[in-house]
Amino acid sequence: MIDRRTLCGAAMGIAAMSALSACGGQEGGSQGGAETVPASWLKCRVGKLSEIDPLLVQDRAGLQVLSAVFTPLMRFDANGELVPGAALSCAVSDDACTFTFKLPEHAVFHNGERVTASSFKIAWERLVRAIPSGESASDAEPVFGRWGSLLHLVDGYAALRAGRASEMVGLRCPDDATFVVTLTQPCPYFDHVTAHPALGPVPAAALADPEAFALKPVGNGPFALKYPWERGRGVMLASFADCVIGAPLAAGVLLDPMADTVAAYKQFRAGNIDITDVPVDQLSDAEDIATPAPDGRSMAVDARLAHGVEGGLLYLSLNCVSGVFSRPEMRRAACLSVDREALCRKVLKFSGEPALGPISPRVAEIQPWDACTYDPEGSLQLVEAAKIAALQNDPVEGEGSAEEGTETDAPLPDPLDLDIDLIYRKGGTGARVVAHVVRDLEAAGFSVKTEALDTDDFVKRYRSAEFDCALRTLEPPVPALEEIADELLTYDRSSAGISVYRDERLDHVLAEARRTIDVATRRALIQDALSMAGESLPLIPLAHPAYTKIASDRVAASAVDASGKIDLFASELV
Repeated sequence: MIDRRTLCGAAMGIAAMSALSACGGQEGGSQGGAETVPASWLKCRVGKLSEIDPLLVQDRAGLQVLSAVFTPLMRFDANGELVPGAALSCAVSDDACTFTFKLPEHAVFHNGERVTASSFKIAWERLVRAIPSGESASDAEPVFGRWGSLLHLVDGYAALRAGRASEMVGLRCPDDATFVVTLTQPCPYFDHVTAHPALGPVPAAALADPEAFALKPVGNGPFALKYPWERGRGVMLASFADCVIGAPLAAGVLLDPMADTVAAYKQFRAGNIDITDVPVDQLSDAEDIATPAPDGRSMAVDARLAHGVEGGLLYLSLNCVSGVFSRPEMRRAACLSVDREALCRKVLKFSGEPALGPISPRVAEIQPWDACTYDPEGSLQLVEAAKIAALQNDPVEGEGSAEEGTETDAPLPDPLDLDIDLIYRKGGTGARVVAHVVRDLEAAGFSVKTEALDTDDFVKRYRSAEFDCALRTLEPPVPALEEIADELLTYDRSSAGISVYRDERLDHVLAEARRTIDVATRRALIQDALSMAGESLPLIPLAHPAYTKIASDRVAASAVDASGKIDLFASELV
């Protein structure tokens, strides 16, 4: 068993580590400096790294490792298109509830063991079960991995998660080359979900010795760990020529978990790192030494600077049932009041791009919401008009008349309540984002009270609808239009999207989209749903996260995906 304290720390993403000096390479099983890394290997900086096991990974740095070590059933290519990964093909039933994946017979893990349908069944059920602990207390709170919830639609998910079953009945392996997944409700885009790197297969050794697997996961991806990972140090990945999708272009990769972006950029300038993020105060320097990539994501010898938008969303979730935002015109007024350009430039320092709707242009080209246009005058006019309407429709009780001794020129109380409670999570850039949004809202006539909450308190307040608006971030597990729209707009998915809003027409359109197999028809339905949401405004889009990465002149080609990760499979040295 793995020590429970370690697991809980991993589940919360707070495993401690020391900074990696220089490039922190590994050679001969020992830790060393950058000079010990083979010259033919690519050296990439990732953020603070806590875990590298699919069961325990919580952060983007961990996902970068998973995307190199594991190949899931499907994957997204350099253009963001869904293509086969470990599977040869995927067949969807007429009711969009059953997915049949055919696997190649020659696929193997890094240890030479064959990858079969059972390898995926083991991996997926491992993610859904409560993480084993060394504690004997029967009332101990169960701890779960982050990515098991990706499988919530699979038949048997709830029973396995609750410990009422030993397996998921919706996962079947008729033979070694056939993996059948049955869902509890239609979801024609479930194949997109299977592209998540945490859903790759694992060998039986992951269950037999979980501690060893956590430090040296054995996968089927284009790279294999050369040595067990030592916490706080770099991850050394050697090319795996027998990967089912082909051998990678680089002989190996060192992933350097430097938490400090500024320090990492200095190491880049010193020639010790090949690809890194660019800190805000070094943007001018980066532009002086590298030409921007025309598409914002594909780095090459003559275009080594990539700046682009990711698939996520920073937004305000609104309480549309009670309070000021129960009035549609007030939601629109608030949306029009936000200066997104200034937010991204002054507060996010170009780590975000203005959101003109909930869907990032990196995911799909969707008609912008007109309410996301910065229009402070229009916002103020809506508020003033609402005040006048409220006075006309709700005269002040006891107003009286001059004959009754009431002063006719006395100011009338304002019956329109413009007080807003805005909650947000502590830490990160939340406080600065909120300060900017509050200034814009108050300029439109709103009165805003803010509360910074710990994560547990934030979730509790959000789910109990004790707020007027809440600052939230959506990091979609896969860059799929359907998945993002579902997360943000479906009433019963409130853990990620909107909790105090329901439109039966919108629910109907989204439900129809989930039943529609034809991609063009389904996306037209989603566009209709997004247009409806753009009118009713249950949320206020603020910004899409953005990245700025630079490659050294040793790099011939590389790319950044919609989640901000480096495509290591397609990365090549000169």
